[in-house]
Formats: sequence, structure tokens, C-alpha cells
Amino acid sequence: MKSETALIDQQPDRQHDHVKPAGKLTLSNIGPWSWFVLDYAIAYVCAAMAFWLTPHSAIIQNDAAGEHVGQMAFCFGFGLCLALIAHIAGLHEPKQKRTSVKLLGLCALISFSAILVLAVELLLVHFLVVGRYITIFTFASTALGLFIVRALVVGMADQHVVGFVGSRKFVEQAPGVDSLLIAQGVRTVSLVMDDQEPFSLRHWAMKNGVDQVVVDPDDPMSPSESELLGLLNNNLNVSTYTNFIEKLYQRIPNKHINAKWVIDCQADHTVVYNSAIKRALDIVVAAIALVLLTPVFLIAMVCVKLDSPGPIIFRQTRVGQFGKLFTMFKIRTMVQHAEQDGAQWATQADNRITKVGLFLRKSRIDEIPQLVNVLMGDMSLVGPRPERPEFTTELESRIPYFVHRVLVKPGITGWAQVNAGYAASEAEAATKLSFDLYYIKNMSFGLDLRVLLRTVSSFAAGAR
Repeated sequence: MKSETALIDQQPDRQHDHVKPAGKLTLSNIGPWSWFVLDYAIAYVCAAMAFWLTPHSAIIQNDAAGEHVGQMAFCFGFGLCLALIAHIAGLHEPKQKRTSVKLLGLCALISFSAILVLAVELLLVHFLVVGRYITIFTFASTALGLFIVRALVVGMADQHVVGFVGSRKFVEQAPGVDSLLIAQGVRTVSLVMDDQEPFSLRHWAMKNGVDQVVVDPDDPMSPSESELLGLLNNNLNVSTYTNFIEKLYQRIPNKHINAKWVIDCQADHTVVYNSAIKRALDIVVAAIALVLLTPVFLIAMVCVKLDSPGPIIFRQTRVGQFGKLFTMFKIRTMVQHAEQDGAQWATQADNRITKVGLFLRKSRIDEIPQLVNVLMGDMSLVGPRPERPEFTTELESRIPYFVHRVLVKPGITGWAQVNAGYAASEAEAATKLSFDLYYIKNMSFGLDLRVLLRTVSSFAAGAR
């Protein structure tokens, strides 16, 4: 006998036995980079309108004036600044609510920040100014534009119905109603399968308006291949539980991976990016960052020396790619001989951390020396956080597939760090592993750029 969260009539109903129409717009189909491009377009159009509406715009755009920025340069620069700041602020993430009063305030703050950054850059670097009317019109129209467009998209988007089909044990794993599902416009229904009587899975899906069916291939009560093919022929998406969670939550559920998954996730494009392009970007960005951050590093060195006795640079053995050990450099943030009793997890309220060290850890200034590790090839800018060998052995024995974090180079920042914060326990390490596995499978320039931009926001928030 079958049971389901949404009760239906099990008699044949031919009016629902048809191919589901294609082209459905859902919030879950709009990715972060789509929002990035859309926000750039909004900002560009609003800036252009500000020039058009501004009194004496012809005089302002006259090259003879010399001191005013041109329309094309301002629109391009403002669009890029706003899109980058919006991405850093999390406006493009799936968890972002898109119709609240809080969102309107965030849109206004992002618009103001973009104008301020651009105005300072134009003045200090190019000795150009932006007219006050252009500034006011651009700020007001962009803040409203960001908010209104999101409200329109939410209003136009259809609800995405996901059906979990299989044994009772499997369907009970269906995510409940949480903030992310609501923000993505996702609703879940479930169906417990039984072999004792015939049943039309396609009819059930059509009756409940299901857009995507989620199954577990290893579930003994999973639908047959012919039933799943029938769903595909009716324009319904079929995915495994692992792929569904991966796309929705951007992490890999630890309990639903196996050796085959680890092998399959090493796609050719990932290997090429990791071996060539990623390394080149690491060298260029790390070298530039090291030069720009040298004054900050020197000031931090003096503060550490005055604050407590001991070496300024702290060296610690970490596990690198393929399990190779290397020496990682950091600015010392703890008292000397902090681990004389053996290795232990660092906590948020750790009494071994010095006063200066607490600030350095929150601002992540203590990690500046790791740029040297990047240049040496032991680390990357983005990747799983390098663990200590003392903890790695224990975690590998308790957490399945923890060892596969070393398939790529460890990073100064990473997908797990910006999503799950600092791991100070075995349970938190397991959570971060799910994000690390997602990064390993989907590693690309776009994902690395997302991580680097979100790391900027974690600096501002003092997150570790």
C-alpha cells in the first residue's frame, strides 16, 4: 500500500496524463552569476538615466569640461562596482530574502557603497568628479531598481514542486520547510512505494504538479527504470538525493557518497583548471596581495612582539595535497608554548589567544604569511582548510571519505570556510567536509571567484 504527504485519488485520471509544459521559471534556476549580470544591467541603466535626467548633462559630458567623468566610464564603473559589492554582501546567494523591508535597506546600502567607492576612485586616481544630481539620481533609482526587479522576479516565478519517492526510510529524509526552501520557492511532497499493487507514478506526479522526482538508486523501493524513463518522457526532472542536495544546499551529504562518486567527481575540466589555470592565478594574486599587505604585516609584527614574548611567525605542520606534509606559516596569535600539553582544538573563547592575537584572528591578518605558502606551491588561495596531522588521522577513522579532502591543494580560504565557519570539533569538521566535497567536484574559476568575494564579507564581519 502506498502513502503520500499529499493525498490523491489513485484511479486513472486521463486529464492529467499529458506531457508537462517546458520553460517554467523558478527561483532555484536563477544562479548567483545570473543575479550578478542582472544587477550590473540595472546599475548601468540607472546610471545612464541619471545622466539623461540631469540638468546641463550636455555640459557635463563635454570633454572640454575636463573635470567631470564621462557617461560611458561612469556607467561601466558603477555597474561593475555595484555588482561586485552586491555579491560580497550576499545579495546573490540563494538564502537571500528578496521581498522584505530589510532587503530594501540592503539594496540602498549597496547602492550607496558602490557610488562612494567609485567616486573616491575617480577623484584620487583620475582627478574626476561626479555631479551631485547624477549621484542622487543614480543612488535612488538603483536602490529601488534592485528591490523592484527582485520583487517582480519573485512574483513571476513559479513554485518548484519536488517529490521524494521510495521507501519510508528514504522519504523521511525530505527536507522540511526551512528558510532556504521558502526563498527558493520550493515545495516538497513524498510518496512511499510498495510492490503489492500497481500504481502509476507518472499519474501521481502529474496530479501533484511535481516538477522534479528525487530517488535513491540504492533504495530497495526505488522506482524502476521504466517508470523513471516515463517521467523523463513527460518533461519531469529525475535526480538522485545527492544531486538534489548538492544543487539546493551547495554541499554533498556525507552519508550518500561512495568510492564511485569520488572517482566520477574528478572531471577533466577540473583537472585542467587545477593543474594550470588555478596555479597561474594563485601566483599572480598572491604576489600582488603580498606586496599590498606588507605594511599591514609589518604593523602586525610589531604589535605581536610588544604584546607577548615569543616568535612573531608561527610554524605548524599541516597536511597538504595527496597527504604530503608541509610547514604552514602564520603570525603567532597564542601565548608561547600554547600546546605544551599536546595538540588541541582552538575554540572561540580560547584563553591561550592573546589580546592582539584575538584581533588578528578575527580580521584574518594572521594568515598573511600563508601567501608565501601559496607562492611555494604548498597551498592555493581557495581550497579545503589544511588540517593538522594529529587531527587528520583521528578524523579519517571516524568520518567517511574525510581523506578525500586532500585530492586538491588546501587553501587560505575555501567554500567550507565561507559557509560553515571555523571547525572546532569533530561534528563541525564533518559539516565542513560536505562543503569541501562540493568544492572538489565543482571547482572552477567562477566558484573560486565567489569564494574570494564572500571572504571579503567575512573579513568585515570578523568571521573566522
